[in-house]
Parts: sequence; C-alpha cells; structure tokens
Amino acid sequence: MTSTISKSGLAALAAALSLVVSAGAAARAANSPTVVTLSLDRYQTVTHLDAGDSVGVAPAVVHVHVGDAVVFVNADPVAHHTATGLPSARFSEPRWTQAALTQSGSIGGQAWSTGDLAPGAHSAPMTASAAGTFLYGCFFHYSAGMRGEIVVEP
Repeated sequence: MTSTISKSGLAALAAALSLVVSAGAAARAANSPTVVTLSLDRYQTVTHLDAGDSVGVAPAVVHVHVGDAVVFVNADPVAHHTATGLPSARFSEPRWTQAALTQSGSIGGQAWSTGDLAPGAHSAPMTASAAGTFLYGCFFHYSAGMRGEIVVEP
C-alpha cells in the first residue's frame, strides 16, 4: 500500500512540475523581445503604410504593448543601419544629428535611437514606454525609404 501511495504521489508531483515548467516557458516567451530585421538587401519590396512608404524593414509595422521590448537586427553584410525615432505622424525628411548614432531613449520617449548597428549586429532591447504609434527610420538610408512603424498598445 505504501508503494501505491508513493507512486501516485510521485505522478501528481510530476504533473504539477510539468505545469510549472510549462507556465515558466510561456512567461519567458511572452517576455521575449519582438525582433525587427533591417536589410536593404533582403527586403527590397516597398510596403505602403498610412505614414508613407517603407522598404528594408521586416516587419514594416510592429504591434507591441507598453513595457515590451523590441530588438533591431542588421541583416545586411556591409551596410550600417539605425532605427531612430521620428517626431511626426508621417514620414518626412528628418533633421537628425550625429546623436542618432548613439543608443538612447525608449520607444515612445521624445527621442530614441538604436545607435549605429554594424553589419550582423543587433541593438540592445528598446522598451516601449508609452502607448501610441511611433515612426522610425535609418539615419544612413532614410532617403532610400528605410523606415517603419511601431504601434504600442496599453
């Protein structure tokens, strides 16, 4: 009788541990950063957004929630890129300074940038700090249409 109780107790414990491990994996997946790939070589098709045209960014529009993180990856073999916030609701020629080449701010803040991303590099996680729609572009390739949109929901 003792061995029967032990076996059923162990089975219950194993089932409970399985649920805890599954819940932990789901929580880690929910906290994983959203990845945006920057590449003029790979993504040459123009995407038409409400704010204007986008190229070289995949996905062109990202949906996240306040507190979520976004990581930008430079998938081009030679070109440097940035993801640098734009102050307007439409794509228009930015007046960025060299400060765009240094990582700063958070998505939703006044000014933010991944900084200069060398070929193959990825940014530090950029946290979405406020709800809204935020446009960004590449310091080096904005005139080529390298820009995207981040929609941050509460």
